[in-house]
Formats: sequence, structure tokens, C-alpha cells
Amino acid sequence: MSGTLPRWLERLFGIPQAGSGEGTAWTLDDAWNWPAWMTLLLVAGAAVWIFTCYLRETGPAGRVFRLCLASIRLALAAIVLFMIASFVLSLNRTGLPYVVIIVDDSASMGTADKYDDKELAALVQKRLKAAGYEHGTRLNLAKSLLLADQGALLRSIQRRYKLKVYLVSTSARNLPGKVEDLLPELEKLEATGETTRLGQGLEEVLDDLRGTPPSAVVLLSDGINTEGETLADAAEQARRKGVPLFAVALGSESPARDLELTDLLVDDVVFVNDIVNFEFKLTGSGFEGRKVKALLRTKDQRKPLAEQQVTIGADGESQRVRLPYRPPEVGEFDYTVEIENLPEELQSENNRQQRHVSVRKEQIRVLLVQSYPSYEFRYLKHLLERDTTIQLKTVLQESDLDYAEQDQSALRVFPVRREELLQYDVLLFGDVDPDFLSASALQHINDFVAEKGGGAVFIAGPRHTPLDYRNSPVAMLLPIDFSGAGALPGQTANEAFQMQPTDEGLAAPPMQLGDTVAETVEIWNKLPPLYWFFEAPALKPGARVWAKHPVRLGPDGRRLPLIAMHYVGSGKVIFHATDETWRWRFRVGDVFFARYWVQTIRYLSRSKLLGKDRSAELTVDRREYRRGEPVRVRVRFLDDRQAPPEDDGVTVVIEHAGDKHRRLVLHRGRANRGVFEGTFSNPTDGAYHLWVASPSMPGQAPATDFQVAPPPGERARLQTDVAELRRASSDTKGRFYNLVSADRLLRDLPEGRQVKTDPLPPIVLWNHWLLAPVILGLLICEWLLRKWGGML
Repeated sequence: MSGTLPRWLERLFGIPQAGSGEGTAWTLDDAWNWPAWMTLLLVAGAAVWIFTCYLRETGPAGRVFRLCLASIRLALAAIVLFMIASFVLSLNRTGLPYVVIIVDDSASMGTADKYDDKELAALVQKRLKAAGYEHGTRLNLAKSLLLADQGALLRSIQRRYKLKVYLVSTSARNLPGKVEDLLPELEKLEATGETTRLGQGLEEVLDDLRGTPPSAVVLLSDGINTEGETLADAAEQARRKGVPLFAVALGSESPARDLELTDLLVDDVVFVNDIVNFEFKLTGSGFEGRKVKALLRTKDQRKPLAEQQVTIGADGESQRVRLPYRPPEVGEFDYTVEIENLPEELQSENNRQQRHVSVRKEQIRVLLVQSYPSYEFRYLKHLLERDTTIQLKTVLQESDLDYAEQDQSALRVFPVRREELLQYDVLLFGDVDPDFLSASALQHINDFVAEKGGGAVFIAGPRHTPLDYRNSPVAMLLPIDFSGAGALPGQTANEAFQMQPTDEGLAAPPMQLGDTVAETVEIWNKLPPLYWFFEAPALKPGARVWAKHPVRLGPDGRRLPLIAMHYVGSGKVIFHATDETWRWRFRVGDVFFARYWVQTIRYLSRSKLLGKDRSAELTVDRREYRRGEPVRVRVRFLDDRQAPPEDDGVTVVIEHAGDKHRRLVLHRGRANRGVFEGTFSNPTDGAYHLWVASPSMPGQAPATDFQVAPPPGERARLQTDVAELRRASSDTKGRFYNLVSADRLLRDLPEGRQVKTDPLPPIVLWNHWLLAPVILGLLICEWLLRKWGGML
């Protein structure tokens, strides 16, 4: 037997008075054993004998009078039985039942939703204004419910219950103290949790109160669970313990609308007036098919330098966007690429990224070699001689003896010594007769590209290049596979064709003849047709086709390449299967002809820009990573002769705020002796700075930076999970609320049962002092009744 002790019994037994909301719970314990049970049988037999005797007794007293006497005698027997049972009253102090409030403080609760329902939007603004908040984040809405009117809701709950408040994101954390202490703690609360474990958090709260299950759990959350058990899984444990869940859904049920700009890539050193591509990924949600502007600005100017209209793709799908720009002046610039802010977006901080670019004006040393004065040679020579950024030298094998003396750019013969050739930055190698070149000169050409890292363009011609070089060191530089090359055409073809750039070609800087991709495509489609080309149906592995024939197919069914590019050692090689780009001058002059060739020369000489300050470059494959993603680190020596002889001779230092410096050893790649690679695994969140520690290099050591961000879980799905919150509250026989119905929460909370807190000293009842006067009183009462009834 158990129950709650009345106040008058507390005073009778001398129990200390309970405080406000407290009470005393009692439990009656006994000590029954077989002698006690035998005594009970004897007492029961005696009771039957007593009643029988009183009912048979004769005299003036009536039947009812005799029954009263029998009842007194039975009461005395019951008291004896009570004493034999040794009853003890166990006491416990009881308190108010618990109510738990759980506040989700994960990063998704920092979302400021846009509400399509005007009435709901007005209600949200009203709540926020009453609580003194300007930004309508989900966490601020939760705080407005709890802190409005000096914490009226919390104070009302505290009067009826014992209040406990927990924060849940990566784990459950208790906020101790009364309402006066909780208010400032909740006021400064921010949505910073990197993950949301609602299910695990609810289980941790229930385990923390496993001795005293709460009467109810109130959850203020958007219902988004990114890791661990779901809220529905934890609700099953709450249901078994009889704990109802009262869920308040915060945020919008509509799909989250957001644009995110990531992975901005751009060369850190570029030529002035050259095309510079700012490439980035754009990911949209809730804006499929919508058109937005991508803008390029400098750090100190609001007027855009370039802009491009982009059509947003399907929700969650990243699309690569390229924003081209030609810097008109030399200097150091901080460029910002951003997507215009849309009014419906949840956040705009992820719409922009910034990169530092060094714009330089360098004079490039170019060597143009040709056997005979073809149209390609003539127009290229005149073009490059007029360009002040290019220092041109030419070799024309079939020229007159006086040609070199009359032409300032002309050389008598091809450079004989290796050092003479290596002083150039770019080699333009046309239709050249190999009989005029020594074996050492051919090897020097190979060294110029593979070892120095120079750039070369090999232009096919109807006489010599490229087939006459199939068995020379130059063959290693060409991207074509000579085993699949057809016979040399004997004369110019009569059929006109339009060169068509590939998607990869349109992304290459030399091929961008316009300021935008659309303009570039339009220009290529309108260029004058060509008539002659060299059939090279097979390319080496790794070669990239930049332009192809519109109709002619190779043995593999693919259209024949007209412009191809590949890397050789430290350098780059471009192969032209035609020598008729001069035809692009028809009716427009040097506009597109000049733009293509100048951009090509600058592209091939980019190592000159980097080499001015350093002999190697350090790169990572991306600027931004997610936590746990591997970072691929690469060091490329612009002149691989400067690369260390050891295969593990490059060490990179990794700096991260708050951590000790780490060292990563890079290993030489198989295909290039000047390239060293390595992988940095399991990076933690934050900004990283990498620099080459060994080998030592003149000037500033090559360096780069990257960022590591938390997993996308908190921002990958921002739509409030109403279904999960509704299901969890229904399974536990609780209630579900939204922003409109949240005012009913207080009156819907169950009363709950008193909770045992502290044990009190037990009271022994079988020998209590009250029993003696009761027994004596009953005996006197029986004697008086018998005297009065004439039964003595």
C-alpha cells in the first residue's frame, strides 16, 4: 500500500513540513512470516467465537447492542494482529514533476526563412519584435517563445514543474539554474552546431533523467537530423518510458531557396590584356530555370568589370560557370566573383568569393622557324613584329644570303648551341626541312620543351612537318601517333571546311576569341573557311583536342583533330594540323588572327611569369574542401633540372591555426621528373597555409592556401522536417505545434506525478505510543457498555 500523506498526519508524526510544491509519499511495510500467519488464523477463529458467544448471550440488551460489543472486541483483536505484523511506515519526500525543454542550436537553426504566407510572415515579425530581435532566424524564433515577456513561458512552467533546459546539436548539454539564470544564457545562444543529432540528443536527455522520467519533453527545432539516430527512433524509447514529446516546428516547410558559389579557380599570375577565366561552381536550390547575373568586381569598386547571365540548373546540381575578363592594366588586384542576391534567398554570404591576381606585362622571346615564306609565316611575322610585348626572331631556311642582314628579326641559321635556344620562351615551328637541322639541334628542341618547360607550336605543312620528323627526337614532342598518320597530301584540297572548337577547346585561353563564351562560339562559327589540313587520325594518350574537322572522320569514328595540345615534361606543345589560320584575316584584318596567336604565345609562356619570382609552383586541386576530404598537393618545377634528384626530395609544411605545423613528403610522379605529388588526409576545419620547406629555393618559397569547411549536412537540407516532428510527437502521445499554434503549449502540458526526491526516517507503527491509549479506551468503552446493558 502507498499514497500521499495528508498534512495533519505529517504534523501528528512530527515529520518536517514540505515546501511549496513538495509532499510526503508513504508506503506500508510489514513483517509477515509463518508464526504471524498462524496467529492470524487463531485471531480469525477467536473473532468467530466472539460473535457466536455475543449473539447467543441472553439478557435485556438487544441484538444490535450485542453486535457493538462484539465489534469492540474484534477491534482489540485487530490491534493485536497489527502489532504482530510489525507494520512500518516508509516515507519519502516528493517534489514537482520534471518538464524538459530541448532547444536545437545547430547551424541550420541560423537560417532566416522567407514565408510565402503573408499572415504567417506578419506573425513571425510580431513575435520577433516583441522579443527584441531583428533577424528572423529559427533560433531567434525559439528564443522569442521562451524569452518573451521576461521569460513568461519559462516562469509559468517553473511554477508547475521542475524545469530543465537542454541544448542539442552534436550532443545534449544541460543549462543548469533557475529561470533568472537561464534567461541570459539563452539570450546569448547562437546557432553554431556543426551537426544535428536530434535522436541521440533526446536519448541522452532521457538517460540523464532515467530515475525520474519527465512528465513531458518540449522540443524547439526544425526537425533536421544530419547524423545518428533519427528523432522517430528516439521517440520509441520515450514512448516506452511514458514520456510525451511536445514538438514545436520552427522554419518553413517550403523548399529552401539558396544560391551557393564555390570552388573559384583563376590563375594567380596573368598577362595584361590577356583573357583570364574566373571559373566557379554554382549550386542552386529552389530557383531551377531562373536567370541570374554573375558579376566580377575589384575589391574597391562596385561597378562590375564583367558580367554574365546564368540559367540556374536543377536543385542541388552544381554547374561549372566561366566568367572571362581581360585586365587592361598592370598591378596587384583582389577580384571578387559574386552571384546577384535574389530576394527569396535564405542567405547571401555564400554568393561570393575573392581571389588575388597579379597582372603583369612581360616581353616574351619568340623564335619563328619556317623553310619557305608561306602565308602563315608572313602574316605571323608581321603580326608579332608589331606587338611590343613580343621580342621576335625568325629563321627562314630558303631565304637569300642577304635576308638576315636586311631583316632585323632574322637569324642566319637555327640556333646551334643549346643555351642559345633555351633563352627563348616560345618556339613556333612551321614547315621546316630537317635536312637543314643537325641531330643536336633536334635534341635541343626536345630539351627546350621537356626540360626547360618552354612552349612550342608545331604547324603542319605540305612538305615536311610533321611526317619527316617521325624518327627524330622531335617526334616525342608531337601529340599525334605517327603509326596512324595518313600520307602527306600532295596539293591543297579544293573542299572548304569550318574549324569547330570542342568544349575543352572553348575552355582553353588561346581559343577564346570573344569576351564571353557565347561571343566566342559565334566568332568561331563565322570565321572564314580553311582548305588544307594534315590527316592525323590517332593521338597520343593524354592529348587534348581543341578543334576538329566538321565532317571528316578517322578510323575510330571520331572527327579528325585540327588543333591538339598535350604536356611534355615541364612544357606544353600545341599541334596545328593546318597552316591556314591566316585566312581568318579575310575582311577583318588581324582582329581574330592576332587575338588567337598572341593568346597562344602568352599561354605557352606562362611559366615565364611564374619563373620570375620562383622556380616552382605549389598547387592543390581545389580551394575549398569538406572535412575529411583528401587534399592532393602538387609541386611542379618550371625547369625540372632544378628538381631534387631524390624521388622523395620535396617537403611541404602545412600550417593550421591552433595546430602544430605538420610536414608532408611529396614523391616524384612517374611521367615527369619535375612534378612531385602527395596527399594530405583527414584535414580538420579551418584555413590552411602550405609552403615548400625543401629543397630551398631563391626568393620566396612557393606557397598556397585552402579552406576546409564542415560537412554540408547543416546546409545541404534546410527545409523544416515537419513530417518527422509530427510523427515523433504522435508516437509518444504528445502534441505537435507550429508558429501559429505554439501559444497552446502551456495549457496542453500534462499534470504529471509527484517525483520522489529524498528518503525520510521510517515510522514504526506496531509499537507506537498511540496504540496503548486506543486499547485502554476500547476496554473501558466495553466495560461501560456492559455495565449499562446489565451484562455484568
